[in-house]
Amino acid sequence: MKSPRYNDVSENPQTILRCHSRYSSPISIDLIIEILLRLPLNSIARCRCVSKLLASILVRLDFTDSFLASSLSRPQVLFACQKQFTNDVMFYFSTPQPQNPDENSSTIVANYHMSFPFDSPSRCSAVSGFVCTDDFRVIKGQKTPRRVWVICNPSTGQSFTLPKMKTRKRIWIRCFLGYDPIEKQHKALAMTSQVTKAEDHQVLTLGGTDKLAWRRIECGIPQYGYPGPRNICINGVLYFKAKAKNSSNGDDIIVCFDVRSEKYNFVKVMERLVHPRATLVNYNGKLASVISQSHYHFIYDTTRSFEMWVLQDSEKHEWSKHIYILPPLWKHISAGQNLYFVGVTGADEIVLCPKSLFREPFYVYYYNLKRGTIRRVEIQGLEKLEGSYTVDTFLNHVEDVKILK
Repeated sequence: MKSPRYNDVSENPQTILRCHSRYSSPISIDLIIEILLRLPLNSIARCRCVSKLLASILVRLDFTDSFLASSLSRPQVLFACQKQFTNDVMFYFSTPQPQNPDENSSTIVANYHMSFPFDSPSRCSAVSGFVCTDDFRVIKGQKTPRRVWVICNPSTGQSFTLPKMKTRKRIWIRCFLGYDPIEKQHKALAMTSQVTKAEDHQVLTLGGTDKLAWRRIECGIPQYGYPGPRNICINGVLYFKAKAKNSSNGDDIIVCFDVRSEKYNFVKVMERLVHPRATLVNYNGKLASVISQSHYHFIYDTTRSFEMWVLQDSEKHEWSKHIYILPPLWKHISAGQNLYFVGVTGADEIVLCPKSLFREPFYVYYYNLKRGTIRRVEIQGLEKLEGSYTVDTFLNHVEDVKILK
Protein backbone atom coordinates (compact mmCIF):
# COMPACT_ATOMS: atom_id res chain seq x y z
CA MET A 1 0.00 0.00 0.00
CA LYS A 2 1.40 3.37 -1.00
CA SER A 3 1.69 6.10 1.54
CA PRO A 4 -0.52 9.13 0.93
CA ARG A 5 1.26 11.88 -0.94
CA TYR A 6 1.28 15.33 0.62
CA ASN A 7 1.93 18.68 -0.96
CA ASP A 8 4.53 20.98 0.58
CA VAL A 9 3.34 22.97 3.59
CA SER A 10 2.69 26.54 2.56
CA GLU A 11 3.28 29.56 4.77
CA ASN A 12 0.37 31.47 3.32
CA PRO A 13 -0.70 34.04 5.94
CA GLN A 14 -4.29 32.81 5.78
CA THR A 15 -3.64 29.22 6.85
CA ILE A 16 -0.97 27.32 8.67
CA LEU A 17 -1.60 24.09 6.74
CA ARG A 18 -2.53 23.59 3.12
CA CYS A 19 -1.98 19.89 2.73
CA HIS A 20 -4.49 19.29 -0.05
CA SER A 21 -5.48 15.75 0.70
CA ARG A 22 -8.34 13.91 2.26
CA TYR A 23 -6.32 13.60 5.48
CA SER A 24 -5.97 17.31 6.31
CA SER A 25 -7.70 20.65 6.05
CA PRO A 26 -6.58 24.26 6.50
CA ILE A 27 -6.49 25.76 10.00
CA SER A 28 -7.72 29.33 10.07
CA ILE A 29 -5.63 32.14 11.41
CA ASP A 30 -8.39 32.99 13.89
CA LEU A 31 -8.17 29.51 15.39
CA ILE A 32 -4.38 29.70 15.57
CA ILE A 33 -4.65 33.02 17.40
CA GLU A 34 -7.12 31.51 19.87
CA ILE A 35 -4.67 28.68 20.54
CA LEU A 36 -1.72 31.04 20.96
CA LEU A 37 -3.67 33.23 23.39
CA ARG A 38 -3.98 30.24 25.73
CA LEU A 39 -0.23 29.63 25.84
CA PRO A 40 2.02 30.92 28.63
CA LEU A 41 4.45 33.70 27.82
CA ASN A 42 7.55 31.48 27.58
CA SER A 43 5.79 29.19 25.08
CA ILE A 44 4.89 32.17 22.90
CA ALA A 45 8.53 33.22 22.88
CA ARG A 46 9.54 29.78 21.63
CA CYS A 47 6.86 29.89 18.92
CA ARG A 48 8.68 32.81 17.31
CA CYS A 49 11.43 30.38 16.32
CA VAL A 50 9.18 27.57 15.02
CA SER A 51 8.33 29.03 11.61
CA LYS A 52 8.10 32.27 9.71
CA LEU A 53 4.33 31.89 9.67
CA LEU A 54 4.01 31.70 13.46
CA ALA A 55 6.45 34.58 13.81
CA SER A 56 4.30 36.66 11.44
CA ILE A 57 1.14 35.84 13.41
CA LEU A 58 2.74 36.86 16.70
CA VAL A 59 3.33 40.40 15.42
CA ARG A 60 -0.17 40.84 14.01
CA LEU A 61 -2.08 43.70 15.61
CA ASP A 62 -5.16 41.57 16.32
CA PHE A 63 -3.04 39.05 18.24
CA THR A 64 -0.96 41.55 20.23
CA ASP A 65 -4.06 43.61 21.11
CA SER A 66 -5.95 40.51 22.26
CA PHE A 67 -2.98 39.34 24.33
CA LEU A 68 -2.65 42.77 25.95
CA ALA A 69 -6.38 42.90 26.75
CA SER A 70 -6.11 39.54 28.48
CA SER A 71 -2.99 40.61 30.36
CA LEU A 72 -4.69 43.75 31.68
CA SER A 73 -7.09 41.54 33.64
CA ARG A 74 -4.20 39.88 35.48
CA PRO A 75 -1.73 42.63 36.48
CA GLN A 76 1.71 41.68 37.74
CA VAL A 77 4.21 43.01 40.24
CA LEU A 78 7.52 43.49 38.41
CA PHE A 79 10.90 43.28 40.17
CA ALA A 80 13.94 44.77 38.43
CA CYS A 81 17.03 43.45 40.24
CA GLN A 82 20.32 45.23 39.59
CA LYS A 83 23.50 43.64 40.88
CA GLN A 84 25.30 45.95 43.26
CA PHE A 85 28.93 46.98 42.82
CA THR A 86 29.24 45.54 39.29
CA ASN A 87 26.01 47.08 37.86
CA ASP A 88 26.47 45.05 34.68
CA VAL A 89 23.16 43.22 34.47
CA MET A 90 19.47 43.65 35.29
CA PHE A 91 17.28 40.64 36.12
CA TYR A 92 13.49 40.78 35.79
CA PHE A 93 11.01 38.75 37.83
CA SER A 94 7.26 39.07 38.26
CA THR A 95 4.48 37.76 40.49
CA PRO A 96 0.69 37.97 40.24
CA GLN A 97 -0.61 41.19 41.78
CA PRO A 98 -3.16 40.49 44.54
CA GLN A 99 -6.62 41.74 43.58
CA ASN A 100 -8.58 40.39 46.53
CA PRO A 101 -7.69 41.78 49.98
CA ASP A 102 -9.24 38.69 51.57
CA GLU A 103 -6.60 36.45 49.99
CA ASN A 104 -4.27 35.21 52.67
CA SER A 105 -1.36 33.97 50.60
CA SER A 106 1.80 33.98 52.69
CA THR A 107 4.12 33.00 49.83
CA ILE A 108 4.23 33.61 46.07
CA VAL A 109 6.74 32.15 43.64
CA ALA A 110 8.30 34.73 41.32
CA ASN A 111 8.46 34.01 37.62
CA TYR A 112 11.86 34.75 36.08
CA HIS A 113 11.68 36.53 32.72
CA MET A 114 15.20 37.33 31.56
CA SER A 115 18.18 39.60 32.07
CA PHE A 116 19.53 42.54 30.11
CA PRO A 117 23.17 43.72 30.03
CA PHE A 118 23.96 47.24 31.22
CA ASP A 119 27.12 49.19 31.87
CA SER A 120 26.05 51.51 34.67
CA PRO A 121 22.25 51.83 35.07
CA SER A 122 21.06 54.39 37.59
CA ARG A 123 17.29 54.84 37.30
CA CYS A 124 14.40 53.00 35.71
CA SER A 125 10.64 53.34 35.32
CA ALA A 126 8.00 50.97 33.94
CA VAL A 127 4.94 51.80 31.85
CA SER A 128 2.48 49.31 30.34
CA GLY A 129 4.85 46.38 29.88
CA PHE A 130 8.00 48.32 28.95
CA VAL A 131 10.87 49.56 31.11
CA CYS A 132 12.94 52.70 30.50
CA THR A 133 16.39 52.59 32.09
CA ASP A 134 18.99 55.33 32.33
CA ASP A 135 22.43 53.88 31.52
CA PHE A 136 25.97 55.19 31.07
CA ARG A 137 27.66 53.26 28.27
CA VAL A 138 29.97 53.39 25.28
CA ILE A 139 27.97 53.48 22.05
CA LYS A 140 29.24 51.58 19.02
CA GLY A 141 31.63 53.74 17.02
CA GLN A 142 32.46 55.99 19.97
CA LYS A 143 35.30 55.89 22.47
CA THR A 144 33.86 57.70 25.46
CA PRO A 145 30.74 56.66 27.39
CA ARG A 146 27.64 58.83 27.45
CA ARG A 147 24.27 58.69 29.14
CA VAL A 148 21.59 56.90 27.14
CA TRP A 149 18.06 55.61 27.68
CA VAL A 150 17.37 51.96 27.03
CA ILE A 151 13.88 50.54 26.41
CA CYS A 152 13.39 46.91 27.49
CA ASN A 153 10.45 44.52 27.29
CA PRO A 154 10.82 41.67 29.82
CA SER A 155 8.04 39.76 28.04
CA THR A 156 9.77 39.54 24.64
CA GLY A 157 13.43 40.18 25.39
CA GLN A 158 13.49 43.18 23.06
CA SER A 159 15.91 45.91 24.05
CA PHE A 160 17.06 49.02 22.18
CA THR A 161 18.67 52.38 22.87
CA LEU A 162 16.83 55.60 22.14
CA PRO A 163 18.57 57.84 19.58
CA LYS A 164 20.59 60.78 20.80
CA MET A 165 18.55 63.88 21.47
CA LYS A 166 19.64 66.59 19.02
CA THR A 167 20.28 69.69 21.06
CA ARG A 168 23.12 72.01 21.96
CA LYS A 169 21.73 72.67 25.43
CA ARG A 170 23.00 69.74 27.43
CA ILE A 171 23.43 70.65 31.06
CA TRP A 172 21.52 67.48 31.90
CA ILE A 173 18.64 65.66 30.29
CA ARG A 174 15.57 64.05 31.79
CA CYS A 175 13.66 61.36 29.93
CA PHE A 176 10.25 59.87 30.76
CA LEU A 177 8.30 57.03 29.18
CA GLY A 178 4.55 57.50 28.74
CA TYR A 179 1.70 55.44 27.30
CA ASP A 180 -1.51 56.42 25.49
CA PRO A 181 -4.12 53.68 26.15
CA ILE A 182 -6.45 54.98 23.42
CA GLU A 183 -3.96 54.76 20.56
CA LYS A 184 -2.04 52.03 22.43
CA GLN A 185 1.18 53.90 21.83
CA HIS A 186 4.33 54.49 23.88
CA LYS A 187 6.14 57.81 23.69
CA ALA A 188 9.35 59.11 25.23
CA LEU A 189 9.46 62.67 26.53
CA ALA A 190 12.86 64.29 27.01
CA MET A 191 13.95 67.75 28.06
CA THR A 192 17.20 69.54 28.65
CA SER A 193 17.51 71.37 31.94
CA GLN A 194 19.77 73.96 33.43
CA VAL A 195 19.88 74.81 37.10
CA THR A 196 17.07 77.30 36.67
CA LYS A 197 14.87 75.99 33.86
CA ALA A 198 13.98 73.28 31.36
CA GLU A 199 14.76 74.63 27.91
CA ASP A 200 14.28 72.10 25.13
CA HIS A 201 11.35 69.64 25.04
CA GLN A 202 11.23 66.78 22.55
CA VAL A 203 9.01 63.73 21.96
CA LEU A 204 9.74 60.40 20.31
CA THR A 205 7.02 57.94 19.24
CA LEU A 206 7.83 54.25 19.69
CA GLY A 207 6.42 51.51 17.51
CA GLY A 208 5.60 53.64 14.49
CA THR A 209 6.46 52.91 10.88
CA ASP A 210 8.97 55.74 10.64
CA LYS A 211 12.53 55.73 11.92
CA LEU A 212 12.88 56.71 15.57
CA ALA A 213 13.37 60.47 15.67
CA TRP A 214 12.91 63.21 18.23
CA ARG A 215 10.39 66.02 17.54
CA ARG A 216 10.46 69.39 19.26
CA ILE A 217 7.32 70.50 21.08
CA GLU A 218 6.33 73.66 22.93
CA CYS A 219 6.00 73.49 26.68
CA GLY A 220 4.49 76.87 27.53
CA ILE A 221 5.18 76.31 31.22
CA PRO A 222 8.59 77.71 32.24
CA GLN A 223 9.78 75.15 34.76
CA TYR A 224 12.71 73.13 35.92
CA GLY A 225 12.41 69.69 37.42
CA TYR A 226 13.92 67.42 39.98
CA PRO A 227 16.56 64.99 38.69
CA GLY A 228 15.60 61.34 38.36
CA PRO A 229 12.45 59.71 37.03
CA ARG A 230 9.97 60.20 39.93
CA ASN A 231 7.11 60.18 37.48
CA ILE A 232 3.96 58.19 36.88
CA CYS A 233 1.65 57.72 33.90
CA ILE A 234 -2.09 57.45 34.63
CA ASN A 235 -4.73 57.06 31.91
CA GLY A 236 -2.51 58.58 29.25
CA VAL A 237 -1.22 61.49 31.33
CA LEU A 238 2.40 61.64 32.44
CA TYR A 239 2.98 63.39 35.79
CA PHE A 240 6.31 64.59 37.16
CA LYS A 241 7.51 67.05 39.79
CA ALA A 242 8.93 70.46 38.96
CA LYS A 243 9.24 74.08 40.06
CA ALA A 244 7.64 76.94 38.15
CA LYS A 245 10.14 79.54 36.97
CA ASN A 246 7.69 82.46 37.02
CA SER A 247 8.15 83.18 40.72
CA SER A 248 11.06 84.34 42.86
CA ASN A 249 11.51 81.08 44.74
CA GLY A 250 9.90 78.75 42.23
CA ASP A 251 6.43 77.46 43.09
CA ASP A 252 6.17 73.71 43.51
CA ILE A 253 4.07 72.16 40.77
CA ILE A 254 3.31 68.82 39.19
CA VAL A 255 3.59 68.95 35.42
CA CYS A 256 0.91 67.05 33.46
CA PHE A 257 1.82 65.90 29.95
CA ASP A 258 -0.97 64.43 27.81
CA VAL A 259 0.75 61.65 25.87
CA ARG A 260 -1.78 61.63 23.05
CA SER A 261 -2.13 65.37 22.36
CA GLU A 262 1.44 66.16 23.50
CA LYS A 263 0.13 69.16 25.45
CA TYR A 264 1.27 70.41 28.86
CA ASN A 265 -0.65 71.47 31.93
CA PHE A 266 0.25 71.76 35.59
CA VAL A 267 -1.17 71.43 39.10
CA LYS A 268 -0.19 73.61 42.05
CA VAL A 269 0.72 71.77 45.22
CA MET A 270 2.15 72.25 48.67
CA GLU A 271 5.93 71.95 48.88
CA ARG A 272 5.66 68.77 50.95
CA LEU A 273 3.79 66.96 48.15
CA VAL A 274 6.53 67.44 45.58
CA HIS A 275 9.45 66.85 47.86
CA PRO A 276 12.08 64.98 45.79
CA ARG A 277 11.48 61.90 47.93
CA ALA A 278 7.68 61.96 47.99
CA THR A 279 6.15 59.11 45.98
CA LEU A 280 3.60 59.72 43.21
CA VAL A 281 1.09 56.86 42.92
CA ASN A 282 -2.03 55.88 41.01
CA TYR A 283 -4.96 55.80 43.43
CA ASN A 284 -8.03 54.40 41.65
CA GLY A 285 -7.19 56.35 38.50
CA LYS A 286 -6.33 59.56 40.37
CA LEU A 287 -2.92 61.07 40.99
CA ALA A 288 -1.82 60.86 44.62
CA SER A 289 1.31 61.59 46.64
CA VAL A 290 2.33 59.36 49.55
CA ILE A 291 4.57 60.70 52.31
CA SER A 292 5.72 59.04 55.51
CA GLN A 293 5.70 60.77 58.87
CA SER A 294 9.43 61.49 58.91
CA HIS A 295 11.24 59.88 55.99
CA TYR A 296 9.08 60.94 53.02
CA HIS A 297 9.57 57.98 50.65
CA PHE A 298 9.96 55.08 53.08
CA ILE A 299 8.79 53.92 56.49
CA TYR A 300 10.72 52.29 59.31
CA ASP A 301 9.76 50.22 62.35
CA THR A 302 9.43 53.42 64.39
CA THR A 303 7.08 55.07 61.86
CA ARG A 304 3.57 55.48 63.23
CA SER A 305 1.67 56.98 60.30
CA PHE A 306 1.82 58.24 56.74
CA GLU A 307 -0.16 60.67 54.58
CA MET A 308 -1.73 60.36 51.16
CA TRP A 309 -2.80 63.45 49.22
CA VAL A 310 -5.24 62.73 46.38
CA LEU A 311 -5.80 65.10 43.46
CA GLN A 312 -9.56 65.69 43.32
CA ASP A 313 -9.76 68.51 40.75
CA SER A 314 -6.77 69.34 38.54
CA GLU A 315 -8.35 72.55 37.17
CA LYS A 316 -9.04 73.94 40.65
CA HIS A 317 -5.79 72.47 42.05
CA GLU A 318 -7.76 70.78 44.84
CA TRP A 319 -6.28 67.96 46.91
CA SER A 320 -7.72 65.87 49.74
CA LYS A 321 -5.57 64.75 52.67
CA HIS A 322 -5.77 61.30 54.27
CA ILE A 323 -3.80 60.11 57.30
CA TYR A 324 -3.26 56.40 57.94
CA ILE A 325 -2.13 54.91 61.25
CA LEU A 326 0.07 51.82 61.21
CA PRO A 327 -1.11 48.94 63.43
CA PRO A 328 0.64 48.24 66.79
CA LEU A 329 2.26 45.07 65.44
CA TRP A 330 3.95 47.04 62.67
CA LYS A 331 7.27 47.27 64.52
CA HIS A 332 7.57 43.49 64.70
CA ILE A 333 6.31 42.82 61.16
CA SER A 334 8.76 45.18 59.45
CA ALA A 335 11.78 43.41 60.97
CA GLY A 336 13.87 46.59 61.08
CA GLN A 337 13.86 47.20 57.33
CA ASN A 338 13.44 50.43 55.38
CA LEU A 339 10.29 49.83 53.33
CA TYR A 340 9.64 52.07 50.34
CA PHE A 341 6.28 53.12 48.92
CA VAL A 342 5.63 51.37 45.60
CA GLY A 343 2.01 52.19 44.77
CA VAL A 344 -1.63 51.30 45.38
CA THR A 345 -3.36 48.16 44.08
CA GLY A 346 -6.91 48.01 42.75
CA ALA A 347 -7.88 46.44 46.07
CA ASP A 348 -6.96 49.68 47.92
CA GLU A 349 -3.73 48.33 49.40
CA ILE A 350 -0.56 50.40 49.69
CA VAL A 351 2.41 48.28 48.63
CA LEU A 352 5.72 48.62 50.46
CA CYS A 353 8.93 46.88 49.52
CA PRO A 354 12.62 46.91 50.51
CA LYS A 355 15.13 48.35 48.06
CA SER A 356 17.84 45.79 48.74
CA LEU A 357 18.04 42.06 48.24
CA PHE A 358 20.88 40.62 50.27
CA ARG A 359 19.20 38.28 52.68
CA GLU A 360 16.40 35.76 52.72
CA PRO A 361 13.47 35.84 52.80
CA PHE A 362 12.32 38.77 50.64
CA TYR A 363 8.93 40.22 51.64
CA VAL A 364 6.38 42.54 50.03
CA TYR A 365 4.02 44.33 52.44
CA TYR A 366 0.38 45.27 51.79
CA TYR A 367 -1.34 47.90 53.95
CA ASN A 368 -5.14 47.92 53.59
CA LEU A 369 -6.28 51.55 53.46
CA LYS A 370 -9.85 50.75 54.52
CA ARG A 371 -9.16 48.30 57.32
CA GLY A 372 -5.89 49.71 58.62
CA THR A 373 -4.34 46.23 58.59
CA ILE A 374 -1.07 45.05 57.12
CA ARG A 375 0.10 41.72 55.77
CA ARG A 376 3.31 40.50 54.25
CA VAL A 377 3.93 38.05 51.43
CA GLU A 378 7.18 36.15 50.98
CA ILE A 379 8.51 36.22 47.42
CA GLN A 380 10.22 32.95 46.60
CA GLY A 381 12.50 32.51 43.61
CA LEU A 382 14.66 35.60 44.08
CA GLU A 383 17.07 33.55 46.18
CA LYS A 384 18.45 32.21 42.89
CA LEU A 385 20.33 35.49 42.58
CA GLU A 386 23.71 35.34 44.25
CA GLY A 387 25.12 38.40 45.97
CA SER A 388 23.54 41.76 46.79
CA TYR A 389 21.02 43.48 44.53
CA THR A 390 19.14 46.75 44.33
CA VAL A 391 15.45 46.09 43.67
CA ASP A 392 13.02 48.42 41.89
CA THR A 393 9.40 47.27 42.23
CA PHE A 394 6.55 48.26 39.90
CA LEU A 395 2.81 47.63 40.15
CA ASN A 396 0.30 46.97 37.36
CA HIS A 397 2.89 45.46 35.05
CA VAL A 398 1.32 43.83 31.99
CA GLU A 399 2.73 41.26 29.61
CA ASP A 400 2.86 42.97 26.23
CA VAL A 401 4.18 40.85 23.35
CA LYS A 402 4.26 43.55 20.68
CA ILE A 403 7.60 44.43 19.14
CA LEU A 404 8.46 48.13 19.08
CA LYS A 405 10.39 49.09 15.96
